[in-house]
Formats: sequence, C-alpha cells, structure tokens
Amino acid sequence: MRIVKYTYLIKIILFFLCSDILAQDNEIEKKFIAAGLVDVGTADKTILVDLVNSDPQKNFFREDYYRGLNRAYLQKETAIKLSKAQTILKSKKKGFSLQVLDAARPRSVSKLMYDKMKGTKFEKYVANPDKGSMHNYGIAVDITIIDQTGNEIDMGFSPFRKSTTEIYWQYLKMKFGFKLTKEQSENRQLLADIMKQADFIPLSHEWWHFDGMQKEQARKRYKIIE
Repeated sequence: MRIVKYTYLIKIILFFLCSDILAQDNEIEKKFIAAGLVDVGTADKTILVDLVNSDPQKNFFREDYYRGLNRAYLQKETAIKLSKAQTILKSKKKGFSLQVLDAARPRSVSKLMYDKMKGTKFEKYVANPDKGSMHNYGIAVDITIIDQTGNEIDMGFSPFRKSTTEIYWQYLKMKFGFKLTKEQSENRQLLADIMKQADFIPLSHEWWHFDGMQKEQARKRYKIIE
C-alpha cells in the first residue's frame, strides 16, 4: 500500500514538473505566434530543424534559451523563401536537405546572449540587442546543409554542436590565416548560391546566417519580438 502511495506521489511531482517546463516552452512559442510568425514546417515539412539554442550541448553559450522548443518560426514570406531554397537544393543535390539551426529569436534572448559574449572574441557573432537583430524580426535564419547520409557537410568554422575547446581551436585557425579546404569553400558556396537564388541576403562573416530582406525594410514592416 505504501509503495502505491509513493508511486502516486512521484507521478504528481513529475506531472507538475513537466507542466512547468511546457509552460516555459510555450511562452517562447506564444511570442512568435502572437507576432504572426509561422512554423517553418507548415511551409515545407521536408526542411530539417535542429534549434541549437534549445540544447546546451549544441550551442556556444551552453544554455537552453528556448526552453526546449524544437520548432523554427519565421515571418510567412521568409518561410516561403526558405521552402524555395529547399527546392533548389534538392534539384541540385539529391537526398540533401537544409537544416535550420536558428530562426526567430526574442530580443530578450538576444540580450542574454549578448551579455554573455560581450567583451569576448565572439561578441561580433551576437548582434547588439539595442538595435535589434534580424532574428528579432523573424526574418533571419541560421542554416546548414545535411547530406544524403544524414550528416552535416563540412563548412569549416562553426559555433554550433562543438565543445568550447573545439570552437576556440577553429577560431584560432581562422584568425591566423588557416585557409578553408577546397571542400569547405565549395560547400559554403553551394549554400550561399542556393540561398541567394531564393532571395536571401548573406552575412559576410557568418556563412550560416541569411536575412529574408534588407534590414531597413524589415524594420519598417515588422515589430521586434520582445
């Protein structure tokens, strides 16, 4: 009888813990939905999503900023452009797919990221939240390419899915003139070409980042997601 009572108590505790986590998850997603953003999967269900900022083991910050959210959100027109990019990639490389690493991001999260990176070598990879990152408008996407075996193709330096030591080593190699391999250069070019054909705008110092429109246009059309 006592075992049954303990089992019941454990279930109640787990229920409330899970409910609290889900409530936190939903707060991030609710912001996106309230801003009129759409789940990328509704525009193209073949696009892969791995929100690295939901997993401390996959981002440089070692934080879960999105409370476990596993769906990527964008402004509808940007999501449609991303679907176009996916179609172009699949026409060029059978079995390949785009994978979203980050998409819309509340400015409150950007501030946490910026505060953590401020004064470090990696500060330039996090936009100053005072002006608002294009991620805060839901028109920017961080993205990579997955091959037919399910593995990410080699793009060279990346702040995603690596230990802090690996990231620093990559950074130092890049800083002191270690050139990209031919394969890495070709892979970056493939991604850039595909995204530009779908009307995305690349960011020069981040091979993974693309904007769905000019910054001035985004600021006129949309409000920052706080």
